[in-house]
Amino acid sequence: MDWIQFLQIVCIPAFVWLVYKFGEMRKELSDFKVQVAREYATQVHINRLELKIDDLREMIWSLHNGTNTTKRNKKQ
Repeated sequence: MDWIQFLQIVCIPAFVWLVYKFGEMRKELSDFKVQVAREYATQVHINRLELKIDDLREMIWSLHNGTNTTKRNKKQ
C-alpha cells in the first residue's frame, strides 16, 4: 500500500467523519444555547409575575383590613 492509497482509504474518510461530527456538535451547542435562553427568559417573566401577584395580594389584604401597609422592596 503506498501513500496515495493510504490517504484515499484511511485519511480522507476519517477527515470527512471528523468534520461531520464537528458539525453535529456545533448544532447541539446551538440548540442548547437557544434552550437556555428560552428558560432564562421564562424564569424572569415568572419572577416578575410573582412580584405583581404578591403586590396585589398585599393591596387586597390592606383594603380588606383597612390598614395602610407599605410595599415591600422589589428585587431588581
